Amino acid sequence: MKRAFLLLFLLLFFALPASAAEDIGIDTDVLEQELPAEASELMPELSPQEEPDLWIGAKSVILRAIAKTDGSLQSGLRLCAVLIGLVTLCSVADMSSVSKFGGAVSAAGALGICAAFVGEFHAMVTMAQETIQSLSGYSACLLPVLASAAAMSGNLNAAAALHAGTLLFSQLLMQLICKLLIPGVFFYLAVATAEAALSSDALKELRELIGWLISKSLRIMVYVFLAFLSVTGVIGGAADAVAVKTTKAAMSGMVPVVGGMISDASETLIAGAAVIKNSIGVFGMIAVLSICILPFLKVGIQYLLLKVTAAISGTVGLKPHISLLKNFSTAMGYLLAMCGTCGLLLLVSCVCFIKVAV
Repeated sequence: MKRAFLLLFLLLFFALPASAAEDIGIDTDVLEQELPAEASELMPELSPQEEPDLWIGAKSVILRAIAKTDGSLQSGLRLCAVLIGLVTLCSVADMSSVSKFGGAVSAAGALGICAAFVGEFHAMVTMAQETIQSLSGYSACLLPVLASAAAMSGNLNAAAALHAGTLLFSQLLMQLICKLLIPGVFFYLAVATAEAALSSDALKELRELIGWLISKSLRIMVYVFLAFLSVTGVIGGAADAVAVKTTKAAMSGMVPVVGGMISDASETLIAGAAVIKNSIGVFGMIAVLSICILPFLKVGIQYLLLKVTAAISGTVGLKPHISLLKNFSTAMGYLLAMCGTCGLLLLVSCVCFIKVAV
């Protein structure tokens, strides 16, 4: 009789729908409720209770985001036209003026170029800050859910360590960006403008120092985070060598400043994607992508257009103004690196949780 009851109990146990997260005590509704409105518009019809396809979902998010970048492209083209016009006008004025007014033309041109650029840059900074805050808020609900799923798979210690470390580093990185690095970029722009206006070598050294501090701060945070993941043993796994090499090359060139270091963790993305069966983790990755992809594309468009503008201006502009435009594109690259780093680190964290839970 006891064996019969035991057999009946086991049959009922294995008949339970184990794929649903709620059935094992994990509240996944919060993952949909806490998603920002703009990100919800990019999200396809997915649910954490199902097993969505990562690549189909990511493709849908990216295509929807690209469709929303028209306004950013138009505003960027207008800004580039204004900057090229100002550079050309200053060059003509410098050629037609006597030598004693050459410095005044250069200074006035630098101030005019900065005035034309700073409005668009401020809009990009505001969008980046809102994106970082959205990622911070969403990670606060996503990471505990992923940690719970990993813990219920039997990896309690690994899940706890990964959750604590990921939350710590992500919050530190986001606070570092919002409190120090973004104000540092504005200071970088101010020094670059003064350098172009005064043609000062001392200001050039100061600008290079500020840029070095910004880039090194991002690099150090990424190095420490990847070192933590290596210590916890979640980076690694047998992945296809060609796929890893291709992904690392793509990531290395996609994000300025820290792209090379982020690409070193791409093996985690490839190897993890091969074993993704955790519906919560897949939903979380697509949700993180939907939060950061549109701002990343908009800032990236501005970055590329400024690069093109600096190249075109090199044929007609004064040397200080050409250098100023190059410095402006560098500043936009720093902003792009900040957005990309926050998003990619959360994506890597999601894959790490998935690998722990598998």
